Amino acid sequence: RVWLVPGTAFLIRNPCSLVCLVAVKDMSVAGTGVVLQSVGLAGISNAIAATCTNPVDVVKVRMQLAGTSLGGVPQGVIATARSVIHSEGVFGLYLGLRPSLLRELSYSGVRMGLYEPVREYLAAATDGSRASSSQGKKQSPLLVKIAAGGITGGIGSVIANPFDLLKVQMQGAGGQSGNASVVSAAREICRAGGGVRGLWRGAGPTVQRAVLLTASQVPSYDHAKHCLIDAGILREGYFCHFVCSMFGGVMAAAVTSPIDLAKSRIMSQPVDSAGRGTLYRHTFHCLYMTAKSEGPLSLFRGFNMQWLRLGPHTTISLMCFEQLRALAGMAFL
Repeated sequence: RVWLVPGTAFLIRNPCSLVCLVAVKDMSVAGTGVVLQSVGLAGISNAIAATCTNPVDVVKVRMQLAGTSLGGVPQGVIATARSVIHSEGVFGLYLGLRPSLLRELSYSGVRMGLYEPVREYLAAATDGSRASSSQGKKQSPLLVKIAAGGITGGIGSVIANPFDLLKVQMQGAGGQSGNASVVSAAREICRAGGGVRGLWRGAGPTVQRAVLLTASQVPSYDHAKHCLIDAGILREGYFCHFVCSMFGGVMAAAVTSPIDLAKSRIMSQPVDSAGRGTLYRHTFHCLYMTAKSEGPLSLFRGFNMQWLRLGPHTTISLMCFEQLRALAGMAFL
């Protein structure tokens, strides 16, 4: 119970979380089972994608920490990857994989698995603005899809923040620290300052990034897919899912790059005995200090890696999710 206190407190204070609770509450027992199945399939799909893209994620985090006291001299993508392999071996590219998988199973399971029921709940409240598709189904407006993505992304990120923190610290640390077990790494963070609440360090930028990510990634995929199908340009299937998921990845990378940089730096910074960061106070302070000391373009440092990770991650996760839904007898998203 103690581990859930900080996250539970946030959910109680956050009115947006009530939308998810009401949406699930209004369903029958059978409907709730479908939602839980969707959450599980979404978590598995994103865990598969995370396994494939973890090396890119490690290089991205190292590039984002470069130029601070936490990292070395800023380098390009190839030079950073070479540096990791030279100092830590090929397995250095898979640092943080364990907390990353736990994060995807929880965070991505919630944000992607609850997207459809929350979208339908919000769309029902604004039913007059829904348009009919060529398949006879009523399609939700884009703003409703964006709102649904933002809500589920924010809630999922609060629940999974400890795993996100562990992933970033293990990927950025390297050496023995990067190869520590999840439990020992979590214990070390609690000892460093703030106790259990220290596991929710960086929750601000994490939630902000998750809201922006899911509000741009999943709705972009969803809306682009239905627009192309309704226009008769593409048919539901592998190629359609591939094209639309790649588009969703580009949109997500463009929107989240600065916030992702702030998240990596805030989570990796040293803390005092009270668990407060010694370098940055909050997201916008981190962005301001970074732009002031390293130039405005530094806010997009690691963008190439952000896209190289989000593009394949989005494509793999959404295509796997769609196919797993079909195998489970569920309709496509």
